[in-house]
Amino acid sequence: MRVAFLTPGTGNYYCGVCMRDNSLAHHLINQGHEVTVLPTYLPHLLDEPPSTTHPPIFFGGLNVYLQHKFRFFRKTPKWLDQLLNSKGLLRWAANRSGMTSARELGEITLSTFRGKQGPLAKEVDKVIDWLRQHGTPDVLLLSTVLLASVGRAVREQLGVPVLSFLQGEDGFLDSLLPVYQKQAWELLSSDVSCLNGCISPSYFFAQQMGGRLGIPMNKILHLPNGISLDGYTEARAVPLPVTLGYLARIGPEKGLDLLVNAFISLKQSGNYPDLKLAVAGTLPRENESFLEEQKRKISAAGLGDYFDLKTNISREEKIQFLSKLSLFSVPARVPEAFGLYVIEAMAAGVPVVLPNHGSFPELIEKTEGGVLYDHTEKGSLSRALAARLDDHEATQRLGKKGRVAVQQNYSNEKLASQLVENILAPVVAS
Repeated sequence: MRVAFLTPGTGNYYCGVCMRDNSLAHHLINQGHEVTVLPTYLPHLLDEPPSTTHPPIFFGGLNVYLQHKFRFFRKTPKWLDQLLNSKGLLRWAANRSGMTSARELGEITLSTFRGKQGPLAKEVDKVIDWLRQHGTPDVLLLSTVLLASVGRAVREQLGVPVLSFLQGEDGFLDSLLPVYQKQAWELLSSDVSCLNGCISPSYFFAQQMGGRLGIPMNKILHLPNGISLDGYTEARAVPLPVTLGYLARIGPEKGLDLLVNAFISLKQSGNYPDLKLAVAGTLPRENESFLEEQKRKISAAGLGDYFDLKTNISREEKIQFLSKLSLFSVPARVPEAFGLYVIEAMAAGVPVVLPNHGSFPELIEKTEGGVLYDHTEKGSLSRALAARLDDHEATQRLGKKGRVAVQQNYSNEKLASQLVENILAPVVAS
């Protein structure tokens, strides 16, 4: 089968969606399929070798901005567009936070959603022309439903089946200024209705997005997110010293401040004198002051020697980081569509403590690799962490169950086969 992925890039930091697609592509290729992963907006920064070498970038961030703002750039020659799509320029743009205002972000989002009927029609045509020239795929996979307008045009002009993954897009759409939110949801709903279907990583998010976008539940298929298990070891010794860990984007939406508060409370109780807190993850520039605030709280409590921080770590560093944890928690404030970091922690045999909302109850039920706490109850996180720290044997059993569950149900090698057999093959054949 010939498969094409259209996947947004981040330019300068690791992105779970990019890495998931790249890993799936590798396993699909190993299983004999022809797969191309095409970046959009910004270059991919991956933790494994790219499955597609030197792919062009579509909807390059600079081209999108200039075509949205100025009519002149909607008619510029190919060589100029390619120059603006150079990886160096795009990575420079990715490092420039605040290049667009909240108003401009909303307007650009609407321009993107208008597809062939909007100011970015040239960018849509580039995708269609490239697919036509390089061999029309049997199916196009959109990594995010935010690209539905492109998928709609591809399906209408090339007759290619198009499926879109659902990956937490509601958070972005709801962050737009109110004047743009309603129209963005309406445009997106119209485009999604023209796709062959969507793929949700959890039943929770299928219901959430199905309701908001008006997608019939029979058009939302289920495939959990997964990881490559290469590098994760079977045996796991009990880490010393006892270490509480966090691995996710560093920001208030993931609740790092809640975990820091719980850590300080546990230390001040006097019951866990050796407990350490290890934090790793992507640090967006706009969240640097937030991180500094957490570091000040830890320092003010006299716990600087018990805190370790790593940002934007490689895959090898990530696996090593996880191997040294005793317990893992990301107390996300916003319900998650999935939470790939949960699977990564479990793959390393680390038991997890998570809030009881979003997809987390599903993950805990299916893996038995951790426990939930009541996110509405003050002090619940600290008590849940303390219970796990106090019962070493039960906590170790959770870690072992989680690792086995990931091996059985969340490896991308197995998920690649399920994707083809249960989703892509029936869609292509219909």
